[in-house]
Amino acid sequence: MKWTIQFKLVLLFSVIVFLGFTLLIILSGKVGVDNLYGEVDEDMGHFKKNLDIAVNQYFLIHNLRMSEKTLALENAELAGQIGSAVGGKVTLYRPDGTPFRKEEAGEAAPGSPLDYHTTAAEQKVVYTTYVENNRMIARLAFPLTARGAVIGLLQFDKDYSDLYQRHVRYQETIKNFAALIFGFVFLASVLISRKITNPIRVLTRRSAEVAQGNLVADIRITTRDEIGELATSFAAMIRRIREQIDVIERERDEVKQVQARSKAFFDNVTHELKTPLTTILGYAQILKDNGFSDRMYFDKGLDYIIKESRRLNGMVADILEVSVASGPLPAYRFEAIDAAKVVREACEDMSIKASKYNMRIQYNVEERLEVRGDRHKLKEVFLNVLDNAIKYGYVNSSVHIEASREDAMVAVRITDQGEGISPEALKLVFEPFYREGEKHRSEKGSAGLGLSIVKQTVEAHGGRVEIDSELQKGTRVTILLPEDKHGAT
Repeated sequence: MKWTIQFKLVLLFSVIVFLGFTLLIILSGKVGVDNLYGEVDEDMGHFKKNLDIAVNQYFLIHNLRMSEKTLALENAELAGQIGSAVGGKVTLYRPDGTPFRKEEAGEAAPGSPLDYHTTAAEQKVVYTTYVENNRMIARLAFPLTARGAVIGLLQFDKDYSDLYQRHVRYQETIKNFAALIFGFVFLASVLISRKITNPIRVLTRRSAEVAQGNLVADIRITTRDEIGELATSFAAMIRRIREQIDVIERERDEVKQVQARSKAFFDNVTHELKTPLTTILGYAQILKDNGFSDRMYFDKGLDYIIKESRRLNGMVADILEVSVASGPLPAYRFEAIDAAKVVREACEDMSIKASKYNMRIQYNVEERLEVRGDRHKLKEVFLNVLDNAIKYGYVNSSVHIEASREDAMVAVRITDQGEGISPEALKLVFEPFYREGEKHRSEKGSAGLGLSIVKQTVEAHGGRVEIDSELQKGTRVTILLPEDKHGAT
């Protein structure tokens, strides 16, 4: 096992401080316990004298003769008065250690019960202490004699819980203080040793990383000594190498991105153009083979060829627009414009198409919704979303447009009453060429590029697009654009 210089320094300081505070805690605990039991022992001597005086005074005041019989009759009254006078609990027993009262039968001190038979036989004073449930009780017992004979035993219980709690709190304070100081010393030793060894450790680690080809990590050593000079020269060398490698990696990544975009574009174009080209080629081949013999079929074939050619032309235009929008430098002409006017123009332009399906475009637009952007591109965004709302809305339904200010943003919401979009499809609607239900979408002339163009254009303006939809009820598209605080011109 390899022990670092910092580890050795911290370990040395920690062991010395730990041993010192451990010894302090042990000695403090021993002294505290000795003082505690010394105070209890001294108190027991005083209580013994006071109890003897109290017992004699009781019999003298009541003009009673001390005997086992009298003690049996007066035990309750005697125990109560003596206990109140001395400040503790007094219990009287017969010489054989059995209590005078039945309710006191079986009562014994937990931990270390007194041997009442030995106490009575040897006529000696004994006491014990016990701790239970965080309470400390001292129990004193001695025989009561009359004419040299033992007539009973007196047991005195004194609660020293307050004293014991002070002792415990004192010990806890010593331990917490020792732990705090130990933690402070440990932390200080870690910081100091780290300060001393950090330059060496950094250089060692960075050298190993450079040897493995890692030139990303930086070296920051501020010490003004030989190690600092070495670290500065080493860092300058790494920076020069890294700058050259970064240039090479950027060029490599750019080439990979161009290749990936080219492949994706080629694959998508191939997939989208295959269907209309196949239809055109099929009908053209049939017309060539059959000639003009079937005028009705000839006209039908020409209609399909024209329809598919137009759809093919539209897809090519969309593909070119996506290619331009996703490029590194899209051609946007930003200026201060009133989005409210652009939204109204888009609604009026699409009203003719909506009327073909007996649909109405209803809009509620606030005045002077000022944004900064490309007027032509933003109008294409609104036209594209409105076109989708008309395509996929129910016949004889309405398309609602609302435009207003919301928290320093201009919000345009376009809601249709149509078939809606499934939750699974909502996650993919912004992907180029994605269409939910390929056959159904193709019949409506969708290449799956509209929302992709919308998203790219809006994000280029610093905004975002949100879509909420419910199947068989409709879809709401929310376009959020940053408001131009300087105002439209």
